[in-house]
Amino acid sequence: MDPSYRPLAVPLGALVLALIGVGLFSWGSGAGSAPNGQTTSPPSTQAEVVATDPEPTPTTTTTTTTTVIDEGPVDTVVSPEDDLEALVSTSPPGTTFVLVSGVHRGRALIPKDGQSFEGQPGAVLSGAVLLTGFEQRGELWVVSGQQAQGRVHGQCDQDSPRCSYPEDLFVDDQALVHVESLSAVVPGTWFFDYEQDTVYMGESPDGRVVELSVVPYAFRGEADDVTIRNLVIEKYAVPAQQGAIDSRRDNDDLVGGSGWIIANNVVRWNHGVGIAATTEAVVEANLVYENGQLGLSAKGADVTLVGNEVYGNNTAGFSVGWEAGGTKFAYTQGLVVSGNYVHDNDGVGLWTDIDNVNTTYQDNRVIDNAHMGILHEISYDATITGNEVRGNGFGFDAWIWGAGIVVSTSVNVEVYDNVVEGNADGIVGVDQDRSDAPASYGPLSLENLAVHDNVVAGNGGWSGVAQDRGDNAAFTSQNNRFFDNTYTQEGLHWFWLNDERTFEEWLGFGQS
Repeated sequence: MDPSYRPLAVPLGALVLALIGVGLFSWGSGAGSAPNGQTTSPPSTQAEVVATDPEPTPTTTTTTTTTVIDEGPVDTVVSPEDDLEALVSTSPPGTTFVLVSGVHRGRALIPKDGQSFEGQPGAVLSGAVLLTGFEQRGELWVVSGQQAQGRVHGQCDQDSPRCSYPEDLFVDDQALVHVESLSAVVPGTWFFDYEQDTVYMGESPDGRVVELSVVPYAFRGEADDVTIRNLVIEKYAVPAQQGAIDSRRDNDDLVGGSGWIIANNVVRWNHGVGIAATTEAVVEANLVYENGQLGLSAKGADVTLVGNEVYGNNTAGFSVGWEAGGTKFAYTQGLVVSGNYVHDNDGVGLWTDIDNVNTTYQDNRVIDNAHMGILHEISYDATITGNEVRGNGFGFDAWIWGAGIVVSTSVNVEVYDNVVEGNADGIVGVDQDRSDAPASYGPLSLENLAVHDNVVAGNGGWSGVAQDRGDNAAFTSQNNRFFDNTYTQEGLHWFWLNDERTFEEWLGFGQS
């Protein structure tokens, strides 16, 4: 149990000595310290001394004025035993919290404007509790008194029926598979009987570290200008479509706090989304892996995601068609996704879906994701350039859906200078009836698609344009064009006017 909160002590003030009649004065300041290993720096206090005349008369007066300059919040050093939630709640905006090495368990933080959270090497924020006191019952090990039960949400694959439950069980940092009945528990799996508050696992916990994720988020809230750096953030029981780091008030808040900087963190083993960013956030150089649903998501204006590595996400087995994989972005304006390495996710690599406008995908490496590499869907103006897209789509290659790059029912998209090689399909535009979707910037169709100067090589299926809305306008009147691309493959690898084509036929339709 955490100790009671101890308030931060800050030394202020200065010593002013005025020696009247001699003309001598001196002043001093010194550094102080605060409880719990917290350190403070001395304020730059100045003293103004007005001395008397060397030969004062009885009518002469002496005035001494002290000016104290408030430097604002100082760094607060936090150990794993400190109550970080209380410190955040009682500290002013702009405070920097420095987390020392160790596991800071059970923290759910709602920052204030301008607060910063900096991790020293080895600092971990964990949303899990340690489980002890197991009893063996036959071939199972059992611990009772576990009352965690978060929001149940999301659509699951058939073989992962409990993906929508946010709690996970870890044994020596390895997540077990959550099965849907007690009878299904075998080694490598576990079952949470929520009605009886009891956890069952199929292997011995002796000599091992067993943890149950119970806390629904690490950071949340609508504060502005929050900074989160150099932390390991793991094992949070985050519901689907919410983030362990989430700059929103709640799941329905599309905008959230602005100006968050989320950099150089390791975000792993959380059940829902690793990082969910909103307006003017910069998400940079994070390692985001093996989260239950998605690695990264974003909503709002001017979000920048640069230099992150995102891999191995969708470990809980969510349905990809619902929402799962490396990333997914919705309702963004001016989104920039640049220089990221997105690979080996069970789902789509980079995915903009629903009312995104002015999107840039640039200089990313998108490798070996189970579904499409880059998908821009039911959205608007986008630039997709300079990306290396290889080995994607083999987990779902029906029709044209295994493509390295897919532009689906979106307007004004330019795709150029990419290398698209060895995917289940190449570069594809598809036109569908998506009248069910929001359309904030005009009617949705595949229109004004320009695909040019790409290297398209060794893909298993097709490149080109397809439609399933019963209307050939995508081929005849909506200004969708392929030109000046370099292809290295033979056979029926092009698609136009509702059928696969040879390269000669492709050229005959005015495409290249």
